[in-house]
Amino acid sequence: MTDRERDLQAQLAVAQGETRAAFVNRALVLAHMFDAMEEELGTERATEVMKRAIYRRGLEIAEKYKAAAAARDLAEVGRLFVEGSASGGTIFSPGIEEYAPEEDRIVLRMETCALKDAWIDAGYSPERVDLLCDIAAAVDHGTFEGAGLVLRFLDRQPCPGGSGRCLLELTLPDEGD
Repeated sequence: MTDRERDLQAQLAVAQGETRAAFVNRALVLAHMFDAMEEELGTERATEVMKRAIYRRGLEIAEKYKAAAAARDLAEVGRLFVEGSASGGTIFSPGIEEYAPEEDRIVLRMETCALKDAWIDAGYSPERVDLLCDIAAAVDHGTFEGAGLVLRFLDRQPCPGGSGRCLLELTLPDEGD
């Protein structure tokens, strides 16, 4: 390995560390926002408001998937998901769990989550982490529903009895929907 390659690797490691730190910060801001809203509005209403706001962000992200979804190309949706993951995939470790084109179905996988890890490291209870993950997942609903796909979570990382990873099943809507 050349000196230039070593320098580039070191710069990449720094950038990935900074990106992870930004996701940790985002997680803690979301948690504190939810805590403050819960004090004012109660758990149910605070959850609803947070999900609605985060869903809206997902609708903005949906733009990058719309062409593939309109073309009914789930393989392309999967490619965009994996290749577009933050910090070269180091934040969420994305992948394709299953691809069933004959069923108009793909299952996307995330093996890690800096948000979940930040909430655990901050000392939140497992129940609170699960609730925060449910709220944060609204971005995925906005993203894929906004692109015209049907999303169903098969598993979420912090769920009691969960596998420790997120599995997002995407299906194409029936023709004409």
